[in-house]
Amino acid sequence: MIQSLHLTNFKNFRDATLTFGKGRLTLLVGTNASGKSNLRDAFRFLHGIGLGYTLADIIGEKYIGGVPVWRGIRGGTKEIAYSGAESFSLECRLGLRSEYFSHKIEVDVEGVALDPQVRVESLHWKKLPVYQSVDGKHVGKRGQEELSVRCGNYPETRPFSSRQPVLTQFIDDPQIIQNKKRTGDLYYPAMKAIEDLRSMKFLELSPDAMRVPSLPGQPLGDRGENLSSVLQALCEAPDEKRAVLEWIRQLTPMDVEDFAFDSDRTGKIQVVLIEAGGRQTSVDSASDGTLRFLALIAAMLGPDPARFYFIEELDTGIHPTRLHLLLQLIEQTVERRKIRVVATTHSPQLLGFLGESSREAATLVYRLPHHGEARLRRILDIPDAKQVLAKRSLNRLQESGWLENAVTFLEGEPDGQVVQP
Repeated sequence: MIQSLHLTNFKNFRDATLTFGKGRLTLLVGTNASGKSNLRDAFRFLHGIGLGYTLADIIGEKYIGGVPVWRGIRGGTKEIAYSGAESFSLECRLGLRSEYFSHKIEVDVEGVALDPQVRVESLHWKKLPVYQSVDGKHVGKRGQEELSVRCGNYPETRPFSSRQPVLTQFIDDPQIIQNKKRTGDLYYPAMKAIEDLRSMKFLELSPDAMRVPSLPGQPLGDRGENLSSVLQALCEAPDEKRAVLEWIRQLTPMDVEDFAFDSDRTGKIQVVLIEAGGRQTSVDSASDGTLRFLALIAAMLGPDPARFYFIEELDTGIHPTRLHLLLQLIEQTVERRKIRVVATTHSPQLLGFLGESSREAATLVYRLPHHGEARLRRILDIPDAKQVLAKRSLNRLQESGWLENAVTFLEGEPDGQVVQP
């Protein structure tokens, strides 16, 4: 899974690093327009690489058979680089401490004839090069700009298109495949890196999408599509079904004892919640908050979970008295299933319920007054934060504005004043 992400000239981040702690849940807190959604765009860019898309597809849109399968990065090519910069770069560290990968890509978005193009790209495994571009771009035989790429420590280079990340071209290159005995040691880290970047989900849940009937076997969509199908798959395993029922009883006032799945003439199904006494509630009439709970449960406990989830506004539609249970569900599940969750929130109460490891990972996203540049800082890395937290709760610090005021004062703004929490 992703261990860190370094952004250079990406959106409103000139130079920033998001580092995850020991915990597998990272909450991003910050005011509106601070840059939280831009971090989501950075992770989506990496996900687009894992899916094998070209740079134009990743930044723009991807259609298959006239059907949209990928939404581009907000703002497109004109707004993806910081303050009109010619290029941006993303560098992520993947995998475990004992066996990690480091992937870096720098992309030209200004001064190119047609599409955005790779300027520099490399992949390292345990600090050893899997591949790295050299000597910049040149015009290839087909009149397209190409990158010269050195594979491993071999002296010769191979040409790759500069319009698509090298990572997904690397494993399909005919000459490398023909010489697999020689370059086979390079395939494992490249494939593992692609698997990590591909196994990502970005949840922006919509109750309307969750109410739509779906065919059995379909996976959960980013907006909660196919919720009924995923719940049906969960109910096929007695232990998982019991866990889902227990969580829904804790998270809502509903005394749910069972699920039923009504099907229409096309075979599509809708989940029905059956309470004690036989009362039935379909997803059509279930509350928005109940549907969000169900979708988060389906994402956390469902079959074939992603290795990385990004959840927008985790607290939306959730009653404050249930937030601690929601966090309990997520914190327990991510540890058990070895997945990572990054979520944005504006809720002070949510911060107050964080477990120790999640609190260590909680990160402030902020912009200094009179600056367009966004910055990142783990909350416990703010000087004196631990001493202040010994006297005041983390949710109280967020409510009072102490977090933003502290970093403003510490980073030298002349009008910065730290308020007392």
